Amino acid sequence: MSTTGTRNLLERVKTFSLYIIGDPLHFTLENRIFNAICIISLVIIGFNVPYNYFTGLTATSLIFLALVLIFAGIYYLSRVRKKVNLCIAIAVVMINVGFAVNYFYSGGIRGASLLSFTLAFFLTMLISSPKQYYWWIVLNLFTVLGLIIYEYYHPNLIADVYPERGDIFADMTPTYIINVIVIFVGTIYLKTAYNKEKKRGEEKTRSLEILNTEKSKLFSLISHDLRNPLASIQSYLQLLREIEIDPQNKVQIETELLYVVNSTQEMLYNILVWSKTQLDGLNVNLVPIDVAAAILPILKINKMAVAKKNISLDTNIDASIKIMADLNMLQLIVRNLVGNAAKFTPFGGAIYIRTSRNGDKCRIEVKDSGAGIDPSRQLDMFSLKVRSTFGTDNEKGIGLGLFLCKEYTMAQHGQIWFENNKEGGSSFYLELPLAN
Repeated sequence: MSTTGTRNLLERVKTFSLYIIGDPLHFTLENRIFNAICIISLVIIGFNVPYNYFTGLTATSLIFLALVLIFAGIYYLSRVRKKVNLCIAIAVVMINVGFAVNYFYSGGIRGASLLSFTLAFFLTMLISSPKQYYWWIVLNLFTVLGLIIYEYYHPNLIADVYPERGDIFADMTPTYIINVIVIFVGTIYLKTAYNKEKKRGEEKTRSLEILNTEKSKLFSLISHDLRNPLASIQSYLQLLREIEIDPQNKVQIETELLYVVNSTQEMLYNILVWSKTQLDGLNVNLVPIDVAAAILPILKINKMAVAKKNISLDTNIDASIKIMADLNMLQLIVRNLVGNAAKFTPFGGAIYIRTSRNGDKCRIEVKDSGAGIDPSRQLDMFSLKVRSTFGTDNEKGIGLGLFLCKEYTMAQHGQIWFENNKEGGSSFYLELPLAN
């Protein structure tokens, strides 16, 4: 068989096993384990029906046939109706009752029933919850010891089903082999399931630890970095109230005040967006969007920061391009990229914004004429590990903007990256799928 054929066969086997046992997305671990145990039990008990019949144990064969029908019904209740707790109770009781009846027709203490009780107890411990362990061990011990004591005082009630010495070996040997195989398979399955759940739990723990670290860092930055702009606003307002200022200086102060307010508002907006994402998760609404209609309002908002530093803003926006994107996410990304470009571009510099088609994607480029990005900071540019730095006019952020840009770009099935330009400055690139 070819490699492809083997792979396809394995995929079909995996799909079939998920179907009969239950998909982890819709069934609990306990339910899946019980379903697997039911299937194993049906195979073992089903095998014993013809085997016992042809070895002369007709009564045992009929008892096992009844157990097959009972376990088929139990499997239906568990796999289809998902009444796993009820099924466990019925299964444990019926298996003990069935083996107890069979004890009298399979040689008593000389037969294979004791081995069967041992296997039944092992499977019971696998499928039941810890709260039920003591009930089931009491039931098992009470049943088995009761049968042994009863046989001891009433040996004539036990059918002699082994007229020949070889009949005992024919019954005990396959029973022992089945017990060992089932215990082996059950242990491997249980340990595998446990390790998967443990790994999943460890991954969740690591994710929570990382998130908690990021939150602690973020709130530490917020508490520190919001003081300066708020202190500036307070100083400006106090100055306006207490001192008579000539019209020219008043206009300049008001302009500075408005700039500080806008910068602080941008910072708070990023914080609120990030906080909402952490609480509610990412809700992405991908629809066809006109790139020009989405970007141009953002450029108008950033005109003040650009004009304050006498930065020229050169745009080449293709009005014919439409992309599949979330409008709010796209505008947040562009707003942060343009804001960062204005922040790190010196007085009298230039920012270039271009859109172009690149295969089945739209590329948005934001290029500045600043100093470029320090190589020591490049690996962490899109994470919360990066430390926010002062801009060319002492502008301050909290290092959250590019992290949000990366998160939102990936949520829209896009790519974002940056390059330092040979002539100076850096270029940030955003690629998103074109709308069909």
